Amino acid sequence: MRIFAHIVVFLELFLAGLIAPAARAQSGASAPTQAASQQGGQTGLPKETQAMLDRLRQKLEREAEIAELLGRAHSLHQEGVAMSKRGDRKGAEVKFDLARQTILSIEEEVFYEPGVREYFLKLSRDIAALTEDAALPFAPGNQISVADNGQVQRFIKYFRGKGRDGVRVALGRLNRYEQMMRKVFREEGVGIWQFVRGTGRRYGLKQSGALDERHDPEKSTRAAARYLHDLYEMFGDWHLALAAYNAGEYRVLKVIEKTGIKDFWHMSGRGLLPQETINYVPAVLAAIAIGKQGVERNHVRRVARTNSTKPAPEVGREGN
Repeated sequence: MRIFAHIVVFLELFLAGLIAPAARAQSGASAPTQAASQQGGQTGLPKETQAMLDRLRQKLEREAEIAELLGRAHSLHQEGVAMSKRGDRKGAEVKFDLARQTILSIEEEVFYEPGVREYFLKLSRDIAALTEDAALPFAPGNQISVADNGQVQRFIKYFRGKGRDGVRVALGRLNRYEQMMRKVFREEGVGIWQFVRGTGRRYGLKQSGALDERHDPEKSTRAAARYLHDLYEMFGDWHLALAAYNAGEYRVLKVIEKTGIKDFWHMSGRGLLPQETINYVPAVLAAIAIGKQGVERNHVRRVARTNSTKPAPEVGREGN
């Protein structure tokens, strides 16, 4: 793949010959001397042209390195697939882990380049399928569990106390969009969203001039549903998916790669994630707990009112 970089160097030399023939003739230097001079940065090109060529060369070298890494990861993945078919599950899992680690060896900026993150997600899906770890995000027993621990209880206490006014405002906004949001999450298989620009673009939210679809309630909800769906497929755990939604999946993946820890609470206890993320996950779980309790209380009240004003339904009637 590095042939692309060689083409750029050749192009640089060729342009130097076209743009500055007089300088070359006056110097009387031999071809080897000229090449050495050019390698030293004295190409005779205008500064703007030289800078453009340098940027182009760096970009192509970077893309060649990415292609090389992806090729290596793909080879490891294919070896794992072959081992899995032969019944060597343990060997296959080793190859799969190496494939994921190969992709994670690149810098964060490169990880989010078009195609790289998507390939990592595809790899995660394929590995989950082959190792029989795949699960539907909202399959029975696979809901977001509300951990009953001190961090969650602290936020529950806050939301019921000093943060009560903020909860009321949030619930007031929710009433306006709840039906639409539930519909979108059902359709996307998971069950107003803060997107950074890069994530918004990856999930189809247009941002140009005055147009910013991150502020569109329905489009941003659908993008959030797809993003959370992908994060769950990547981590197989809702707490880690929520952490990745806040901190970015690359950061959480690197923590797992370096420490082997795959539990959010252990990561949190050891301070391996940003403080904002350490607070974000239990805050979301506390909000879920309060929301569930509110729904249950409202349901009890509705049932009580219904039973007090209407006769008991007949046996066998739909909707019992």
